[in-house]
Amino acid sequence: MRFIISILFLSVVMFQCKTSEQPVVDRQETAAIDTIQKDSIKVETEITKDTLTKDTTPPKLTPKQLQLCAFDEKMAFFRSLKNEQKINLKYPGKLLRKGDSGIAVIPIKRKLQLLGLLKEDSLTIHFDSSMNTAIKKFQKMHNIRADGIPGRNTFRFLSWPVNKYTQSLEKNRNRIAQQPDSLPATRIEINIPEYTLRFYEIDTVVQQFEVVVGKYKNQTPTLNSKIAYLVFNPCWTVPHSIAVKSILPRLKRDTTFLDNRNMFITENGERKNHHKIDFSQFNKSNFPYKIFQNASPGNALGQVKFMFENSHLVYLHDTPSKYLFNKDFRTFSSGCIRVNHAMELAKLILNADQNKAIIKNKLAKGYPVKVHLNEPIPIIIQYQTARYNEQLDMVQFFYDCYGLD
Repeated sequence: MRFIISILFLSVVMFQCKTSEQPVVDRQETAAIDTIQKDSIKVETEITKDTLTKDTTPPKLTPKQLQLCAFDEKMAFFRSLKNEQKINLKYPGKLLRKGDSGIAVIPIKRKLQLLGLLKEDSLTIHFDSSMNTAIKKFQKMHNIRADGIPGRNTFRFLSWPVNKYTQSLEKNRNRIAQQPDSLPATRIEINIPEYTLRFYEIDTVVQQFEVVVGKYKNQTPTLNSKIAYLVFNPCWTVPHSIAVKSILPRLKRDTTFLDNRNMFITENGERKNHHKIDFSQFNKSNFPYKIFQNASPGNALGQVKFMFENSHLVYLHDTPSKYLFNKDFRTFSSGCIRVNHAMELAKLILNADQNKAIIKNKLAKGYPVKVHLNEPIPIIIQYQTARYNEQLDMVQFFYDCYGLD
């Protein structure tokens, strides 16, 4: 009996000792510890996740880099094309339109397929809607009127062989590579073969304008300068070449020619009565007069001109001959650049310059008024027969109007 009691006693003592080794923890404290541990694990996991996450946003390309990348991609495309089959792409002598059918449709479709503008299963004699859409894309690709009707100007480009595109890309890529790596955020860019002016703010095209550039014999130069001032109601000083080649022959027939155009003549700075001058005695080599045109709605410079320093004595200006902007190829001037909607360009320039000049007040004066800019705006006149158009997401190809390629 004593033996049993002794065993029971030892068992109780051992149980108490084992129990006394466990720490006594409050339930609320235990819950708090569990929460802290879970939060710590969560934070650690999030930190690890953020650390492993990489920014995959591609860096923004500069305008120059954007052009070069687009050119490289397009060049790879043209180089991948198989040798062109002989395709007769002469203008058929009449306009083809959507809904027409005939054998003349097939060569056009073949060329559009080769350029990736038309699906291969569309090769039929029918001028269908898919062909119409492809023609419009092709016309935009060459900066001509996108009406879906393949006229003479469209065939001018349809007849280009593939290697002409490759050569154009190579030559214009070299031109771009020579340009500065960065350009002023606010600027005006003019591309002569594209007949287009673009106004940039914060490196973004705000608006673009059609332009008329110089004839082949009176080529508009490439240059970099800054527009320093605008002249509203400009008076036109007729260039000597125009005076003797265009105006003098008319004056020999009719001295009222100047009156009808609000023009006058000076000699050595003194105004002369042109009705008393015998113009038959003069020719291109001995004409001693200067001819001017007063400010007027019919003035050759329109309502405003934009002046920038350059050795070629060219500038931008408005024009009353608005019909010229409807043409695809616009080489009609004597070197200066005529701008469509020139007053809109004037507003953009004055707004960007934070200039307080009120245009309507300047025009109301009726005589030439200069408005100097607070900060001259950079102007870049360039010659590129191929260019990546960011708005259209397309590399465009233009007619080499001065034969510089």
